Amino acid sequence: MLFRHLFHPQAPPAAKSGDGPSRPAGTSPGRLCYSSSVPFPTRDEQRRAFWRQLGASDQQADELLRHCHPLPAPQEASTPLKDELHVDFYRGLPSHGEGLLDGLKTAFPQLNFSPAPGVSQTTQWIAAVRRGEAVGHPQPKSPFLSPDTLQLVLLQTLAGTLPALVTPCREDFVTLVQLLAHRGEPAEVPPSMGALLLSGIVNWQRVRQFLALQHAQPAAGQAASHRAWGQLQEQKQLYQDRLVLAYRGPYSGVAQVEGLTQTAWHERSLTLRLAHEATHYFTLRLFGRLSHTVAEELVADWVGLTTAVGRYPVGLAQSFLGVEKAPAFRPGGRLANYRGNPPLSDQAFALLVQGSAMATQKLATFPPGHVFLAAKVQALLTLSLEELALSAPAVEGAEG
Repeated sequence: MLFRHLFHPQAPPAAKSGDGPSRPAGTSPGRLCYSSSVPFPTRDEQRRAFWRQLGASDQQADELLRHCHPLPAPQEASTPLKDELHVDFYRGLPSHGEGLLDGLKTAFPQLNFSPAPGVSQTTQWIAAVRRGEAVGHPQPKSPFLSPDTLQLVLLQTLAGTLPALVTPCREDFVTLVQLLAHRGEPAEVPPSMGALLLSGIVNWQRVRQFLALQHAQPAAGQAASHRAWGQLQEQKQLYQDRLVLAYRGPYSGVAQVEGLTQTAWHERSLTLRLAHEATHYFTLRLFGRLSHTVAEELVADWVGLTTAVGRYPVGLAQSFLGVEKAPAFRPGGRLANYRGNPPLSDQAFALLVQGSAMATQKLATFPPGHVFLAAKVQALLTLSLEELALSAPAVEGAEG
């Protein structure tokens, strides 16, 4: 096996006379058998023990166990995965500028609107975004400040090709997030947030193309139209897309990195950011869902850093989260973005700061590089934060 068992359980309590490890007759000294009277602790018991050792109360441990839940078993068995159906749409778009934005508007009519409170409840939004009707009266002024700098990148990932919309304009990135992820509401986008993976967003151009193809069949008619709509409703992959929104700026709001010019750091930041989101995409396709946990963020940062700089600098990884001086937390650190809903209590969050800092130390022992990358990432993603913090992963056959 490539990976040994990555989580090493604590040793059972010291054996008393007559119980604990025993060696029946005929059993070699190297193969001990444990008595059933000394059971190994369960996974959740070991996770709870981690927080208790950091000083958590029972209530705080309960909070953190719920917050740091591990992912289920993977749904997909082999990698790399094939491209999803929506990728062909993006291959047909211009690579940058206003031509790209015009092509995107045919798929996502919400890009014709400006973010505003309650805009998603207006008749114009409902007609265009929820029913796919033509935008009757486009706004005279574009909601984007620098549409000519918008770029489409087709990322090659372990989970197949992933479209990414990249902009160097912070205001335009915020507008994209608000329009595509928050239904046009002017939701706050933290300065430490520079990318977002969208999943399940309706592409109206793909809907129209599918329906037009069905209507062109010889037996087309009202019954065929109903069947076509039924197929769409049953097969979301026919009309729902997954793509990344990314900002070409400093990663996690860290303005400068020692040894790099600002320009070089911004370029590394984009590489890091896209690799980070590609890891979320891999997670989504492999496991069927995202965990939305700090552990998943740490793994995505590990992939991003090892891709962008060739190694995993612990201090830099901790500064992204704001835990470089743990147990103290630096306000503005990205860890605050993952406090949950409902949010962790102040006491539980303080413990999360410690656990996250410990996990970065352990991730630094994990060998970087593209050899066995899919297996490495999959192995890391199956661990909870507590397990990441306590286990030093051992890899057979991988480069050091």
